[in-house]
Amino acid sequence: MFAYVGGKFRQAKWIGSQLNNTNKYAEVFGGAMWTYINGNISPKEVHYNDYNRFMVNLFACCREYDKFIPLLNNQEAQLNEVFNNYKDDILHVIHNDIPIDMPDFSLGAKYIYVITQCFSGIMSENVKFIDLKGKYRSKYYSFLDRLKKPAIQRKLEKIQTHNLSFDEFIPLVDSEDMTLYLDPPYYKTENLYAFHNFTIDHHEKLANILNNVKSKWVLSYYEFPEMLEWYPQDKYKWVKKEYKKASMAAKGKKQTIGEELLVIKE
Repeated sequence: MFAYVGGKFRQAKWIGSQLNNTNKYAEVFGGAMWTYINGNISPKEVHYNDYNRFMVNLFACCREYDKFIPLLNNQEAQLNEVFNNYKDDILHVIHNDIPIDMPDFSLGAKYIYVITQCFSGIMSENVKFIDLKGKYRSKYYSFLDRLKKPAIQRKLEKIQTHNLSFDEFIPLVDSEDMTLYLDPPYYKTENLYAFHNFTIDHHEKLANILNNVKSKWVLSYYEFPEMLEWYPQDKYKWVKKEYKKASMAAKGKKQTIGEELLVIKE
């Protein structure tokens, strides 16, 4: 739905093609939820989960788009003072551990304002406003445009939101007719993400859970040595695809190419 570190905007349709038209679908590390929003999948039951409660609240607000859109429409993007005021309001909730009664539309509007106008969509104590200086259209308006699309609204209406750790959420939805999509923080990049409890040790814990679930699943990763032990290729399907990274190439150089690895339990 919006730019976010590790987001699958460019890979969503390809990943969606591996999901086999499931009727029950859950994103365990929901993030910006690009695979569901941009992928060609139409499950009847949809679950969004993220440990970041601000992200979960945002999607709870998006689900009630008729109430959320008017609030977003009333806010002009690219205002540094507004950005800093909203950032302070979010930090106040964090520092005082204030519960969020979801959907909190005011907080959701402040959060999307901040994460669409900073680097990589990461909200933190030191996050800085990016001044586009009128040269580019704000990502805040791009998000609002998507939220107004009827096809996306129909998808959002289906979502059930959850604010749980992955080891709490997976058992909650696990069943033989469920398909899980998992896009965890990548190995040794865990600290790039905001408001999470996922450490390097959790990769093995996740593997142990996935090796024992009833659900089908698709797991996004970069390859690292332990994967051959945790997800053996004689048990699971491995699929790789190159894609162009979102960052622009330097002048005179080719655009950076990344590789997406999917491990699939069919």
